[in-house]
Amino acid sequence: MINVNSKILVIDDELEIRNAISRFLVKKGFEVILAGTLKEGREKVSGEKPDLVFLDVNLPDGNGLEELEYLNKNGHNSKFVVMSAFDHSEARQKAMSLGAKDFLSKPFSIKQLNLIVQQYA
Repeated sequence: MINVNSKILVIDDELEIRNAISRFLVKKGFEVILAGTLKEGREKVSGEKPDLVFLDVNLPDGNGLEELEYLNKNGHNSKFVVMSAFDHSEARQKAMSLGAKDFLSKPFSIKQLNLIVQQYA
């Protein structure tokens, strides 16, 4: 069930992807927070306490899967959806073993995004 009071953080270094996800989520009524690096994303996870985080695997300042592991070990209660354009099966398996709720292979459709948001936001 969608909770439009949910805060959703998108951590992705590709501006086009951040903006596309943001536009979709804002139209749905969500509060959207954007970050282009792991460092910025970590600060926003800690400060904003988002309900749902879309986290890219390959970021300029590190690996999103390592960040997911760090955030889970440090008690962050956000739900994570990992995104990647590379190594889909291996990245998916690792993301799920680290507690991700779902995995989006890039490029993904608005329909796929909508299903995930309906399920986890």
